[in-house]
Amino acid sequence: MMTLGVVGHDREVAAHRDALQGCCHIQLIHEADCAAVLEQKIDGLVLLHVNDKSHWIRVATAAGLHVMTTHPVQEPFANSHPNVCVLSRGRHTHFNADLAARQGVAHYSIELSFDSASFDPIDRETTCNQAALDVCDLLLSTWGPVDVLYSRMRNFLHPGRMEDVSIALLRMRNGVEGSVALLDFPAVVPALRVRSYAQGKVVDTSWPWAWEAEDLAAYYCNFVACIQGQGCAQPLLGLGRVAESYRLLEWMRTSARQDAVLSRRQIK
Repeated sequence: MMTLGVVGHDREVAAHRDALQGCCHIQLIHEADCAAVLEQKIDGLVLLHVNDKSHWIRVATAAGLHVMTTHPVQEPFANSHPNVCVLSRGRHTHFNADLAARQGVAHYSIELSFDSASFDPIDRETTCNQAALDVCDLLLSTWGPVDVLYSRMRNFLHPGRMEDVSIALLRMRNGVEGSVALLDFPAVVPALRVRSYAQGKVVDTSWPWAWEAEDLAAYYCNFVACIQGQGCAQPLLGLGRVAESYRLLEWMRTSARQDAVLSRRQIK
């Protein structure tokens, strides 16, 4: 039996418990904060919604624990560590596998619609950043590195610095062109829509933007394998491998602030 400490809101943890019903070898211990869960006898730590993730990743890994965490991490580059796995809806999911199977795409469009208020009590900034980073993971894993982009971002419905609408036009290094739209609108059921164009054919697919039990279970089983050191087990998505997603999101925001087309060489 592997005992994993998990920190997050009750609704998040309940969804994870439901997904792990068929994994009888994994037990979750839920505490209200990281300090409390680290006082327990656990084999690994799962960070869902928690403040200062970078700090608790450092504390846990210094104590010899493996960590699995959702986006966003405040310092993803400085804290790259082989014992950290990133839990992302944009990678190793049923829709990610479907997109990866499509060949010869000449153009794509990704649209994620969601209502940040429906994720309460998780704060809006965290919800929006997590959604954007998950989509960046999806985009980069499917179509590769970005070469040039132009982005526009606007606030219509929510006060503050987090945008309601983000739209980016991108040209990938392999020549494929595409667009990404992130839309935070009230009373919208979270959904991902991807349209791809190849050889005169259009494939238009939509999925609910929610964890599938099979996807979550795969992440947890991989996490346990890494803790146990089974064979050459590696995180499905390591912290170091998401650096490009954080860079891409900042690139999009910089383009929107400057109202300028920006190439890779213009971004540090």
